[in-house]
Amino acid sequence: MVDNKIWGMAAIAVAAMILLVATGPPLSQLKLSVILAGTKGSFGDTHAHLSSGHDIPLLGWGSFHASAEDAVTAVQDAVHAGFRHVDTAKAYGNEEGIGSGLQELFKKGTAKREDLFVTSKLWNDDHAPSAVLPALQTSLSKLQLDYLDLYLIHWPSSLEAGPEVLPPFNETWAAMESLVDRGLVRSIGLSNFSPEKIQTLLKTARIRPAVNQVEVHCHWRNDRTVEWCKKEGIHVTAYAPLSSPQTMSLEHKDVPNLLKDRAVASIAAKHGKTEAQTLLRWGLQHGTSVIPKSTNPKHSQENQGAWGWQLPNDDYDTLSSMDFQLKYFDGGFVVNENGPYRTYEDLWDEPKP
Repeated sequence: MVDNKIWGMAAIAVAAMILLVATGPPLSQLKLSVILAGTKGSFGDTHAHLSSGHDIPLLGWGSFHASAEDAVTAVQDAVHAGFRHVDTAKAYGNEEGIGSGLQELFKKGTAKREDLFVTSKLWNDDHAPSAVLPALQTSLSKLQLDYLDLYLIHWPSSLEAGPEVLPPFNETWAAMESLVDRGLVRSIGLSNFSPEKIQTLLKTARIRPAVNQVEVHCHWRNDRTVEWCKKEGIHVTAYAPLSSPQTMSLEHKDVPNLLKDRAVASIAAKHGKTEAQTLLRWGLQHGTSVIPKSTNPKHSQENQGAWGWQLPNDDYDTLSSMDFQLKYFDGGFVVNENGPYRTYEDLWDEPKP
C-alpha cells in the first residue's frame, strides 16, 4: 500500500509538471533552483539555492572598474537587459552611482527591490569587528537600500603587516554574522579565500559562508577551490569570467585575452554565438554563477545570450582542458615581506602556476 501511494504521488507530480510546461511560460522563463548538482547543469537553471536559504541569480552584472558616473546608467541598462543580480564593492568606488541608478529603476517601476539580488563587499581596512557594521551602513546609504542580499569579505587580509592575520578571521566573521541577525544582510560569504582559509573560519563559524567569489575562467579554472567549495555546499561566483581584458590592459598585464582565443572563436561560430556568450555559457555549465562587467548596453544585452542553449560535452571539455592556466588577479598587493602573506603561496595556499 505504501508503494502504491508513493507511485501515485509521483504520477500526480509528473502530470502537474507536464501541465505546467504545456500551459505555462517557456521553461527559459521559469525560476528553477539548483545546488551545484554537477559541472554540466541543465540550461534551464537560472538560480542557485544558497545554504542561507536564499536564491542567487546565476547570471549577474559585475561593476569592477565602472566609474560611479558610468554606473548610474550602466546598472539601469543591465536591468533592462534582464540582469537581476548586481555586484559591487566599497573598493570599486561606484556604490553611490549604482544606488542612484537603482532608485531610477524603482521610481519608474522597471524593477522592485525584491526583484533584485544586490552584493557588496567589506574592504580590507574594515576587518575590525567594530568597523564591520559602520562599513555596511555606509554601503547601504550609498546604495540607498535597507538591506543587502549578499555581503562578502573581499580579501582574507586587513593589510596589517605582521606574523599573523589581524584581526583573526573568526572575529571579523562573527561581526558579519551579527549583520544577518540584525536583518541588514540576507546572506554572507567570502571572496578570494582558499579552502584552507575557509576551513580556519569554519572552526568557529555559527553561520556558514553561503558564497565564495573567486576568479574562474577557461584560463584559470581554479579547479581545486571550485571542487572543494562544491563539496562543502558553498556556492562559487566566478569573477572575470571573460578573463577581464579591459582590466588587464589598464593594469598593463601582458596576458592572453580569452575573447580572442582561436578555440573559443571556433566553438562560438559553430553555435552561432559570440565569444562572450560562449565563455559565459561555459561558466554556467561549470557550476558557477558569473558576473561579467559591462558599461555598454549592447554588451549587456549580448551577455544575456548565455541562456537558452547548451555547450555539447565535447565543446565543454575543450574549453575545460586548456593547457594555459594563470591566475590573472594574483593579489600581489596583499603580499608583504613582513607577513602575514610573504608569498603567493602563503596567500593562496597553493603553488604559483
